[in-house]
Amino acid sequence: MKTDREIYTLLGADAETLAILTGGIRVRGPYRFEALEVKGLDRRTDGVLLPEAPDETVWVIEFQARADTKIYYRSVVELGLVGERHPERVVRGLILFAEPGLDPRTEPWYAASQQPDPPLRVAYLAPILDALERREPGHPLLAVFLPYRVVDRERLRREGPQALGRIRSAALPASVREHLTDVFFSWLTVRFSHLNYRELLTMLGFETSFEETRAYKELVAIGREQGRQEEAVELLLRFARRRFGPLAPELEARLDALPLARLEALADAIFDLDSASALRDWLGEP
Repeated sequence: MKTDREIYTLLGADAETLAILTGGIRVRGPYRFEALEVKGLDRRTDGVLLPEAPDETVWVIEFQARADTKIYYRSVVELGLVGERHPERVVRGLILFAEPGLDPRTEPWYAASQQPDPPLRVAYLAPILDALERREPGHPLLAVFLPYRVVDRERLRREGPQALGRIRSAALPASVREHLTDVFFSWLTVRFSHLNYRELLTMLGFETSFEETRAYKELVAIGREQGRQEEAVELLLRFARRRFGPLAPELEARLDALPLARLEALADAIFDLDSASALRDWLGEP
């Protein structure tokens, strides 16, 4: 299961989530992630953490979910490249392994990572989540990771609605809840790829109209990213029919033919439309 985008989404959610998942990296004030093209290595890292405060450390964070004996070498090279790009900043690195067994423990960097305040740290996601569960079993991050950690799909089916409820009712800023919900849905759609969006929402207990949830917009966005445009269009069609009644065949055909960018725009705009005529006006001349 692909995890890089989801992990970086969580790391970018807020400083507290970042601190938990990285084993203690703390950032003062706002921050963002920057993508880095690594010339000569034919790869790209999305994990360059740039705090806005100029005296805060820049972090190069690499999430590693597969065995790779060269990961330390690449991380050291990336540290150097980021240091060249930001010579006025202190630059440190973190390799976040999904499991301890994925760490090749390459010397001398592994030994150095075990020293106090090392330039390149190592952390392991699975033990971090296990420790969080022992310390705070109701934490919303554990609900987010349910589709990632639970192998049994029947258990996931049973516990999914409660997990989503914990995320959406968490005492967190709305933007953070949106990040967490996005990742939860992304992983859930992978685990239940045989279900369409309507079936997935039903499984999660959504019986109210879509106006009362953000779920359909989140699933439309995830569908676009995962190349499931047909399902995203079908979800919008279902919502439009529910909101405006039966649609004229030509209007359905125009919705079905929307390019990705317009599909995303309609996912937001449709909440403000009050009739099929307004929808036709939004689409413009054929």
